[in-house]
Amino acid sequence: MVGSTISGFGSNTSDVDMCLIINHRNEIVPDPRREAIDLLEAMGPLFETIPHLTRKELILAKVPILKLRETLHEIDVDINVNNSVGMQNSLLLHSYALCDWRVRPLVIVVKLWAQSQGINDAKAMTLSSYSLSLMVIHFLQHGVSPHILPCLQVAYPDRYAQLVELWRVKKTLSTSITAVVTMDNTQSLGELFLGFLEYYSVKFE
Repeated sequence: MVGSTISGFGSNTSDVDMCLIINHRNEIVPDPRREAIDLLEAMGPLFETIPHLTRKELILAKVPILKLRETLHEIDVDINVNNSVGMQNSLLLHSYALCDWRVRPLVIVVKLWAQSQGINDAKAMTLSSYSLSLMVIHFLQHGVSPHILPCLQVAYPDRYAQLVELWRVKKTLSTSITAVVTMDNTQSLGELFLGFLEYYSVKFE
């Protein structure tokens, strides 16, 4: 699991993001994107043989994605292959969500607000959910005083400032980060949401 599914920033209507990890045993793959496309194309017909699961489309983006639909519970599923950067990003956001209880609901509220304003759709050249999550994290690091979030890449460079092997990511998810959590800021969610809007409309260059 990757994306908002694992980071904690998803809602009940969010897609389920999954990453298929292929272990090449240190072999160099000349064209990882081509390999991902071939694998997803081969898997598509196989998924159609599973009850309540239909193939929607293969999106040939920078990171190719196979979109599926689980019809029994009406859940959309996105599958990619060996997206190590996406897994690292999910790990980072998950860790920030653990730093303070307000992080996750604030991100979700901002995403819902952005959807209501028609500016939360990367396909339409507006802000992606990942971008909005980063904006909230930055605001909680620099837009409030005292700050709510630290910079985990600075506090734990070995864990967050560089890519790690894919098999290490899941193990790292359970690692405690309470050493950098501060509780000096007591602002409510409402105050933080209004502060977020003010910060990016007035203060942020």
